[in-house]
Amino acid sequence: MPSIGLRKGSIIDIESTAKAIDECLNTLEKLTGIEIISAVVGFSGVTISIINNHAAVAVGNPNYEITKDDKERVLQSARNIGLPPNKVIVHTIERQYIVDGYDGVKDPVGMTGSKLECEVAIILSALAAVQNIRRSAARINLELERIIYNPLLASEAVLHPNEKEMGVALVDIGAGVTTVSYFEKGTILYTSVIPVGGEYITKDLAIVLHTSLDEADRIKTNSGVARPEIAEHDKMIEIHNLQGHELKQVSQEVIADVISARVVEIMEMVYAELNNFGCMDRLFAGIVLTGGGANLTGIVAMAEDILNIPVRLGVPENLRGIADNYNKPENAAVLGGIIFASQRVRIGYAENSLLPGFMNKITGWFKDLFR
Repeated sequence: MPSIGLRKGSIIDIESTAKAIDECLNTLEKLTGIEIISAVVGFSGVTISIINNHAAVAVGNPNYEITKDDKERVLQSARNIGLPPNKVIVHTIERQYIVDGYDGVKDPVGMTGSKLECEVAIILSALAAVQNIRRSAARINLELERIIYNPLLASEAVLHPNEKEMGVALVDIGAGVTTVSYFEKGTILYTSVIPVGGEYITKDLAIVLHTSLDEADRIKTNSGVARPEIAEHDKMIEIHNLQGHELKQVSQEVIADVISARVVEIMEMVYAELNNFGCMDRLFAGIVLTGGGANLTGIVAMAEDILNIPVRLGVPENLRGIADNYNKPENAAVLGGIIFASQRVRIGYAENSLLPGFMNKITGWFKDLFR
């Protein structure tokens, strides 16, 4: 379903965005027979940034047993950063705890020690971007359970735990933006959003081929390849003009030349971000390409050539029971949202809208969802 009201991952028209969400929910309600009143919402955008921070506190218990209060105090101390009025913290990701110098602790509660430290990744966004998401949902009376940064959701669906532990870059090529994130020791360490995505390839094709954006998108999806050398030199593609009437023929090689120029540009930007992260020599699990732009034929091999690092396609593999026509890179964040919600959000139902027996089947499906 088309996403309208967005540009470069950010909402620019609340009414249009609310309408798009409402149409999506109506379709889903018809398919499932379930009334949807709340949701976990993923988001991205060029206003995203990340800060890695460290904090330490003295354990308050005279017996030196670390309590939930100690854990909350050290987390609150780590969150205590100077923020401009137009920024807001959207996530505080607990990377590790350190108890009396011993690092790698996932949950310190119940352990013994006199000094508790924590390392966190704090993801920031423009306050207006978050408020616009909430206002779009409020227009259609949709309650937001959580607002989650998209790479965190996509990583749930396409990254393996050992990849996130060793060091892996997740590159999500969306329509308006490309998000680059680096995971190490099980958590996100760096992330950035590049304001270029699949739409820019579509626009380039529309300009060069003198056709509409819809026709250019069709050509990209059905006949586009990222590497000119794999294009069929004798294959001709029929293209409608801007008015949608006259037809002309263009070789697949010409289309590939246009696409490859933009793909090279995107991959060079990805390389610059990874180099800025300082993680190029720590990508032991390579790079995972996901998002709708990752479907482009030949893009994985081209990324390997440009980045000189092993690259694989990020198809959602961490759940089962999903039909093949949904289990695709462009749905990574959505399917990751299912995983996230099933693990962290309580699933309930209204007595007057669903039979308990049916809900038990849904709950059973969630429990059997993961490999």
